[in-house]
Amino acid sequence: MENLDPIYKVSLLKQQCETHSMLSGFWNVETIQAYFDEVNEVSMPFVKDRSPIYALVDFTDFVAQDRDTTAAIRDHLLTAQKFGLKRVAIFGASTLVRTQYRRLSQGVNVEFFETKAEALNWLRENREPHASAA
Repeated sequence: MENLDPIYKVSLLKQQCETHSMLSGFWNVETIQAYFDEVNEVSMPFVKDRSPIYALVDFTDFVAQDRDTTAAIRDHLLTAQKFGLKRVAIFGASTLVRTQYRRLSQGVNVEFFETKAEALNWLRENREPHASAA
Protein backbone atom coordinates (compact mmCIF):
# COMPACT_ATOMS: atom_id res chain seq x y z
CA MET A 1 0.00 0.00 0.00
CA GLU A 2 1.49 3.31 -1.05
CA ASN A 3 -1.12 5.69 0.37
CA LEU A 4 -1.47 5.63 4.16
CA ASP A 5 -4.15 8.34 4.31
CA PRO A 6 -7.07 7.12 6.44
CA ILE A 7 -10.10 6.41 4.25
CA TYR A 8 -13.41 4.78 5.12
CA LYS A 9 -16.86 3.99 3.73
CA VAL A 10 -19.85 2.81 5.73
CA SER A 11 -23.18 1.45 4.56
CA LEU A 12 -26.24 -0.14 6.10
CA LEU A 13 -28.18 -3.27 5.13
CA LYS A 14 -31.21 -2.80 7.36
CA GLN A 15 -33.01 -6.05 6.52
CA GLN A 16 -29.88 -8.03 7.37
CA CYS A 17 -29.13 -5.92 10.50
CA GLU A 18 -25.68 -5.30 9.03
CA THR A 19 -23.22 -2.48 8.75
CA HIS A 20 -20.59 -2.79 6.02
CA SER A 21 -17.36 -0.84 6.32
CA MET A 22 -14.16 -0.40 4.39
CA LEU A 23 -11.14 1.08 6.16
CA SER A 24 -7.70 1.71 4.74
CA GLY A 25 -4.55 3.49 5.78
CA PHE A 26 -3.02 4.56 9.06
CA TRP A 27 -5.24 6.23 11.65
CA ASN A 28 -4.89 8.23 14.84
CA VAL A 29 -7.40 8.75 17.64
CA GLU A 30 -8.89 11.84 16.01
CA THR A 31 -9.28 10.38 12.52
CA ILE A 32 -10.71 7.08 13.77
CA GLN A 33 -13.33 9.02 15.74
CA ALA A 34 -14.88 10.31 12.49
CA TYR A 35 -15.30 6.68 11.39
CA PHE A 36 -16.81 5.72 14.77
CA ASP A 37 -19.24 8.64 14.53
CA GLU A 38 -20.46 7.52 11.12
CA VAL A 39 -20.77 3.86 12.19
CA ASN A 40 -22.75 4.98 15.24
CA GLU A 41 -25.05 7.11 13.10
CA VAL A 42 -25.62 4.34 10.55
CA SER A 43 -26.26 1.81 13.34
CA MET A 44 -28.79 3.98 15.17
CA PRO A 45 -31.86 2.29 13.58
CA PHE A 46 -30.67 -1.03 15.04
CA VAL A 47 -30.06 0.51 18.46
CA LYS A 48 -33.50 2.16 18.48
CA ASP A 49 -35.16 -1.13 17.46
CA ARG A 50 -32.99 -3.14 19.87
CA SER A 51 -31.96 -5.23 16.89
CA PRO A 52 -28.79 -7.30 16.87
CA ILE A 53 -25.96 -5.72 14.89
CA TYR A 54 -23.65 -7.63 12.55
CA ALA A 55 -20.61 -5.94 11.03
CA LEU A 56 -18.71 -6.73 7.85
CA VAL A 57 -15.34 -4.97 7.57
CA ASP A 58 -12.99 -4.77 4.59
CA PHE A 59 -9.42 -4.36 5.88
CA THR A 60 -7.72 -4.98 2.54
CA ASP A 61 -5.65 -1.78 2.76
CA PHE A 62 -5.78 -1.26 6.53
CA VAL A 63 -2.41 -1.27 8.31
CA ALA A 64 -1.37 -1.99 11.90
CA GLN A 65 -2.21 0.95 14.14
CA ASP A 66 -0.49 2.68 17.05
CA ARG A 67 -1.29 1.88 20.69
CA ASP A 68 -3.67 4.82 21.27
CA THR A 69 -5.66 4.06 18.14
CA THR A 70 -5.95 0.36 19.00
CA ALA A 71 -7.17 1.32 22.49
CA ALA A 72 -9.83 3.56 20.89
CA ILE A 73 -10.90 0.70 18.58
CA ARG A 74 -11.18 -1.67 21.55
CA ASP A 75 -13.26 0.84 23.52
CA HIS A 76 -15.58 1.30 20.54
CA LEU A 77 -16.02 -2.46 20.09
CA LEU A 78 -16.86 -2.96 23.76
CA THR A 79 -19.35 -0.10 23.69
CA ALA A 80 -20.90 -1.45 20.48
CA GLN A 81 -21.41 -4.81 22.19
CA LYS A 82 -23.50 -3.08 24.85
CA PHE A 83 -25.71 -1.69 22.07
CA GLY A 84 -26.23 -5.02 20.28
CA LEU A 85 -23.09 -5.88 18.30
CA LYS A 86 -23.13 -9.67 17.89
CA ARG A 87 -20.52 -10.53 15.25
CA VAL A 88 -17.76 -8.86 13.28
CA ALA A 89 -16.52 -10.51 10.06
CA ILE A 90 -13.28 -9.05 8.72
CA PHE A 91 -11.81 -9.86 5.33
CA GLY A 92 -8.65 -8.89 3.52
CA ALA A 93 -6.57 -8.17 6.64
CA SER A 94 -2.82 -8.75 6.63
CA THR A 95 -1.27 -11.16 9.12
CA LEU A 96 0.00 -8.27 11.24
CA VAL A 97 -3.42 -6.57 11.32
CA ARG A 98 -5.09 -9.88 12.22
CA THR A 99 -2.67 -10.39 15.11
CA GLN A 100 -3.23 -6.86 16.40
CA TYR A 101 -7.00 -7.03 16.00
CA ARG A 102 -7.27 -10.43 17.72
CA ARG A 103 -5.53 -8.97 20.74
CA LEU A 104 -7.71 -5.85 20.93
CA SER A 105 -10.99 -7.66 20.24
CA GLN A 106 -10.78 -10.30 22.96
CA GLY A 107 -14.27 -10.97 24.26
CA VAL A 108 -15.89 -9.84 21.00
CA ASN A 109 -17.12 -12.35 18.41
CA VAL A 110 -14.68 -11.50 15.60
CA GLU A 111 -13.52 -13.79 12.79
CA PHE A 112 -11.14 -13.22 9.86
CA PHE A 113 -11.59 -14.34 6.28
CA GLU A 114 -9.75 -14.13 2.99
CA THR A 115 -12.77 -13.16 0.91
CA LYS A 116 -15.91 -11.10 1.30
CA ALA A 117 -18.06 -14.11 0.38
CA GLU A 118 -16.55 -16.22 3.19
CA ALA A 119 -17.01 -13.36 5.64
CA LEU A 120 -20.67 -12.87 4.69
CA ASN A 121 -21.39 -16.60 4.92
CA TRP A 122 -20.10 -16.70 8.50
CA LEU A 123 -21.77 -13.42 9.45
CA ARG A 124 -25.16 -14.71 8.28
CA GLU A 125 -25.01 -18.33 9.36
CA ASN A 126 -27.50 -19.61 11.93
CA ARG A 127 -29.50 -16.42 12.14
CA GLU A 128 -32.56 -14.83 10.62
CA PRO A 129 -33.19 -11.12 10.10
CA HIS A 130 -34.58 -9.44 13.19
CA ALA A 131 -38.32 -8.88 12.89
CA SER A 132 -38.19 -5.11 13.46
CA ALA A 133 -35.51 -4.68 10.78
CA ALA A 134 -37.81 -5.90 8.02
